[in-house]
Amino acid sequence: MQPYLIISIPSYALFASIGLFSMMMIIYLRNNELAFKKILLLIGMMVIGAGCGSKTLFVLTIIPDIIKQFSVESMIKAVATSGFVFYGGLFGAIAGVLIFAKIQRLNTKKILNLVAPGFAIFHGFGRIGCFFAGCCYGKITTWGVALQAEPEMKRVPVQLFESGFLFILTFYLLFIEKKGSQRVFEQYLLLYAIFRFLIEFMRGDKLRGIWWGLSTAQWISLLVIAFYCILKTIATKGDQ
Repeated sequence: MQPYLIISIPSYALFASIGLFSMMMIIYLRNNELAFKKILLLIGMMVIGAGCGSKTLFVLTIIPDIIKQFSVESMIKAVATSGFVFYGGLFGAIAGVLIFAKIQRLNTKKILNLVAPGFAIFHGFGRIGCFFAGCCYGKITTWGVALQAEPEMKRVPVQLFESGFLFILTFYLLFIEKKGSQRVFEQYLLLYAIFRFLIEFMRGDKLRGIWWGLSTAQWISLLVIAFYCILKTIATKGDQ
């Protein structure tokens, strides 16, 4: 693991920046409605929403610990020093998109379809950053990659597995969009939720919130899948 790359630049910050630029370009090059300034506004609102959402979900995962030793100081420290929880960031970013669409009086579904591949490619580069930073790591194994802090232990490189999946998902979303699909965002949520539920069994980091044998991300993935199935069932009955 290399927490710092190229003249001491933090690895995660570097790859997150590459991901953010890639997201901006993938939205800009496919957009035929928004001016460049509005795209910057859209991305800005997504970034703000993602930051707020990721921190909020992190706090929710450590509520038992907060209750045991509650103090305003420890609460502020936990939020300030915590990492970013993806699902919280995703839902926060979605909220930013919805607010943007409302203010600009745009079709919400169309804007969500526009940004979905951007979400995927940003996340893909972010996971590479996680790999180099040594966070979000996998379980101990005999064939994986060792963390810098634990050179004697090898771990499953789940970050790279997830990154590879997200890049494939990005191209898949672009492909179905080109074929005329109006469910790009729905496909993104469903396919990622299924993958995330499965890959979580390979995760080895403890700060994920484990509830009744499943991680917080797995419970959220199940809710996303269930919600999708319910909406799909309602839509099918409505077409009959």
